[in-house]
Amino acid sequence: MISKIRNTFKDYMIRPTIYKSVTKISIAFTASLLWERYIGKCGMRGMVEQAFFVAGFYFVVLAWMEYLKMDGVKVHFLLEERQKKKKPKRHSQADIADFADEKVISFEELEADERIVCKFLSDIICFAVFMVPSIVALIL
Repeated sequence: MISKIRNTFKDYMIRPTIYKSVTKISIAFTASLLWERYIGKCGMRGMVEQAFFVAGFYFVVLAWMEYLKMDGVKVHFLLEERQKKKKPKRHSQADIADFADEKVISFEELEADERIVCKFLSDIICFAVFMVPSIVALIL
């Protein structure tokens, strides 16, 4: 499976992976702060031990689901055929001198297997960001 990820991953996929990771980390950190505010009353150490562990577990479950999608497992939802096609986005015409030679590729422009790999890698990054401090706090 690692060879499939290596074959699929290209240099232009770094930006969407980082953007997805930063978004997920900020949402999970906000949820952790809300956890500490309303559920846990153990202070910052308790938040790291409890809320970060739950967030890390959540991200490893998401990574496992993406891993299964890479293997070819498909989840069929009810009323699947009723999905509407997206309208093409209209881009404004503007000169950007800094990015004149390189094409910036967004997540929506990636192919389906490239999207799965980006999601998988961003979930693994988020898992590491939340689970490592949680394990260290549990040990100490």
